[in-house]
Amino acid sequence: MRLQRKHSGMAKLGRDDQLIFLDYLQQVLQNGYSLKQGLELLPAIWPRQAAVAKQIEHDLITGVSLGTSLKKVGFSQTIAAQLNLAFREGKLIECLTQLAELIRLKNKQLKKIKAELAYPLVLVIMMISLLIFMQTFVQSQFETSDWTGNFLIGAIVAIGLLILGLSCYGAILFRRQDYHALCKLGKFPIIGSAVRLYTQYLLVYDLSMLLGNGFSLRQICELAASQTAGSLQAVLGQRIMQQLASGHSLKQIIADEPILPQSLQLLLAGGSDKEELAQRCRTLGQSIFYELTRRLNRIIVSLQPVCFILIGLAIVGMYLKLLLPMYDMMQQL
Repeated sequence: MRLQRKHSGMAKLGRDDQLIFLDYLQQVLQNGYSLKQGLELLPAIWPRQAAVAKQIEHDLITGVSLGTSLKKVGFSQTIAAQLNLAFREGKLIECLTQLAELIRLKNKQLKKIKAELAYPLVLVIMMISLLIFMQTFVQSQFETSDWTGNFLIGAIVAIGLLILGLSCYGAILFRRQDYHALCKLGKFPIIGSAVRLYTQYLLVYDLSMLLGNGFSLRQICELAASQTAGSLQAVLGQRIMQQLASGHSLKQIIADEPILPQSLQLLLAGGSDKEELAQRCRTLGQSIFYELTRRLNRIIVSLQPVCFILIGLAIVGMYLKLLLPMYDMMQQL
């Protein structure tokens, strides 16, 4: 029994599987089935994730809330909390439809970003492979007292290690994705502007999702503040609630918070209803993503010449290691 619980607890849904799960629940409920009936049918339709359906079904039977159960299988706390509230208020179908649409858009955009970052990564791997080849094969074939080639290659290796160290530190910060980590990444050279746009895209994406599901500003702040301590949403939610309680206007709060897109001032200034505000936020999110893609393209374009320069210097170092011993031998003749 303990093994079964352990195995069941380990069942998780990836990003793409989460979208499939939400689409399935939305279609089942629209066709008149209950949530329990849909979960009972899921193992036969989707055998690969049967354990997840059984785990959620077991949780609901034992009194665990829908949001808590979804969080166990890999959903973010924001999405889990939204579905939990929508389930209690009888708006689960509308919430599932909205979430599936936005998550589908987000997954598509993230795949584009990863594809655009693939080429610079290949160049870096090629450069590292070339340096390893020069230090092993070339050094074993020729011996020379001139250290010019070694010095040049050593300088390139030092630069590469520095870049690698910064990249690893940046990857650690990006993996955390809490408020302070993203603020630090936003100050990094070259990639800082892209990180700030990425952060703004995440916030606008969440805001459009919450507004589209009928949340008020107060409910959004309370939901954000209830997220994991130190996370981007939790810190911003707490700050905004404190400033609103102190009498600050929403426009002033947005202006004083550097991590928020200043375009929100114009979007939230009007007295539109929540659905229209959600649509405006989706439009803003699309424009931010377009700017993020354009900025990443510029970074990639600027990184490519740097990679080629480093590779060229490595080739020069290799030629020096090859030609200088020959030059020494010719002088001895």
